[in-house]
Formats: sequence, structure tokens, C-alpha cells
Amino acid sequence: MNQTPHASRITHHVSRITHHARIHILYEYGGDLRPHGSAFIRLLRPLTHPAIGDTLQVTAGLDYAGQAVDGVIVDRFWRQDLTPELATRLIEDVRRAGARLIYTLDDDLLKLPLRDTGWSTEKQHWAVQILLSQADGVLVTTQPLRERIARLNPRIAIVRNTLDERLLVGGNHPAVASPFGRRRKVIGYMGTLTHDDDLRMILPALRQVLQRHSQEVVLQIVGVAARAETLAALDGLPVEIVCPRPEEITYPLFMLWFTSRLRWDVAIAPLRDTPFNQCKSDIKFLDYSAMGAAGVYSRVPAYESTVQHLESGWLAENEPDSWAEALEALVTQDELRACLAGNALRYLYGERVLARCAHRWPEALDALIQPKGDL
Repeated sequence: MNQTPHASRITHHVSRITHHARIHILYEYGGDLRPHGSAFIRLLRPLTHPAIGDTLQVTAGLDYAGQAVDGVIVDRFWRQDLTPELATRLIEDVRRAGARLIYTLDDDLLKLPLRDTGWSTEKQHWAVQILLSQADGVLVTTQPLRERIARLNPRIAIVRNTLDERLLVGGNHPAVASPFGRRRKVIGYMGTLTHDDDLRMILPALRQVLQRHSQEVVLQIVGVAARAETLAALDGLPVEIVCPRPEEITYPLFMLWFTSRLRWDVAIAPLRDTPFNQCKSDIKFLDYSAMGAAGVYSRVPAYESTVQHLESGWLAENEPDSWAEALEALVTQDELRACLAGNALRYLYGERVLARCAHRWPEALDALIQPKGDL
């Protein structure tokens, strides 16, 4: 875990508090009532992982009914109808039960553009500020995010994102050449339907490389593009839109599908350098490493602290020429591509899977549920 003024003391308290500590998770969910992917990554998978055994007694749900627990964890926006009044009532209920309130963030939600309906409404933003300022502690993913919200609450622990190795079944690719001929290489891009602008930023580079190698390379997209004009900009190029089956959309099944069914040689993660993106984590680097792809990543804070340029990935400047150079090199240089992919996979399993890192979550929670003077 990244060391912070608080994190250096976390291990000291583990045996005293977290053994059998009772934790209730209020995960973020949508209209289908299923936990969002971030809730699985940040809470549901880590806090129930066998590596931490019986350290915690974990329950999870849509609401908190006043049950006796040591801590209540509130995830991101929690629910689409979140209001300041609902946030205040939850805080009062948790206090009345004698529990600690822990708030978790993996993005600076207050930097999201306001919308009239759906997610990121003005009421939700006010509720997030209330939860941040009133929480007994806050759990975040990155140092930039910690610095961004420290004005609202100084009691912050950082635990970096990790992947649950039980959901990862990829990492090996068929050879480019075989007795049956050469297969097309695949450039892939995966993400939520909010990355149109990131994709459009590198479209000139993609068009250049895909047109030059139109018979040898195909671009596969999972999610990412929501606007018709983004897809229209890809017309005439070798592009495939790939989707899991409806039952595979929930995160655990999605990761099994993503790492077992897709065979990407090169995976891309363009990310514009915006105030919101400056607090993002390197989760895409972990996802791409798990599937055995060589990744090209924007040279921005999310990736600079993890990706080793030309060792575990390629860091490209946010301009077309830099991306064109990276894509051309990885499409044409098989040894370099295999080297980056292999190093990234070794890094993932050596340092960023729950089998090795699950203990960091109860350690962090232990520090945050201490009385305020003890942290």
C-alpha cells in the first residue's frame, strides 16, 4: 500500500481490532440492483477473499437497517437517488448504532460534470461532500485523490486497486504464425461508455496504423464508445465491436469472459489529462496485463507511477505522432510485444493480485475505525 502519514501506522493495530470485525458494505448499484464493477473491485472481492480468512465478518446490501457492526462502508454514489437528506440520515443511523462510517472513493466524483438526472446530479454531489466531511475515515485508490479530498477529511488511507486472481484465466496467446498461416493481430480497447473523447484523441494514430496494416491488424472495442459520431469516425477501418452476453456483464463473470475469450496482442488506454482523470488509478494496466497483452498507455499520473516504459508497457504522449509510433512498433515487433506483455503479467501476479494484497484492506479499515485521536 502506498505510504501516507496514516498508512505507516496501519499494521500496528491489525491484531487488536480487525479480528472478526463486523463490516457492512453499502455498495454502489444501478437500476438492476446489482453492485457496480468498482464495488466488486474495491470492496466485495477483497473483503471476502480467502487470504484474509476470518479476519472480517462481512455483510453487504442496498441499505443499512441499524444492525450491530463495527463499521459501515459507503461506496461512491451508493444509489442513484442519493440526496443530502439521505446521506445525513444514514450518518445519524450509523452513529446511533455506535458504528464507524467509512466512505470509499476511486474517482474524484466532485469533478464529474453535473447532470439533471441519472448519475452525478447536484444533489448527489452535495451528498458526497457530506459523506466525505462526516465520515470517520475515507478509503481511496491513489495519492492524487487523497490530496484532492484532504481538505474535506484528513483521515484517509490509500489502498491501490488489485485484481482477484480467481477471476483471471488468460495470459497466453496463440502464436501469430502457425502451420495454417498467419493470424491477424488484434489491438483492443476496453472501458465504460464514457471514453469517447479519449478514443477520439488518438483516432488519427489508429487510422494511420490500421490503414497501413489493414490486412494484418484488427481493432476490437469493448464498451468505450457511446456516441454515434465516434463510431462513424471508425468507418472503413477493420473494427469489431465485441460484447459479452447479458449474463456476463456483472463484474466477476465479465472478468472471466474478458480474460478467457479475448486474445489481444496490443491493448490501448488513452486518457486525457483532465482534473478528473488526474486522480484515476491504473486499473486498466492491471486488466490488460491479466489478459497477456502489451499495453500502450497515456503518459499521465494514472500510469506513470506503475508502468515501466519499454519494460512493462509503452507510455505515449497525448498526441497522435507518439501514439502512432507506439502502435506501429508493437504491431510490427513481435519480440518487443512479447517482452512487455510478459513483464506486465509477472508484475501483476507478483504485486497486484488479492492473494498477495488482500490483507491491506482490513489493515486500512482497522486504522480508520480507530477513535479519531488514535490515527
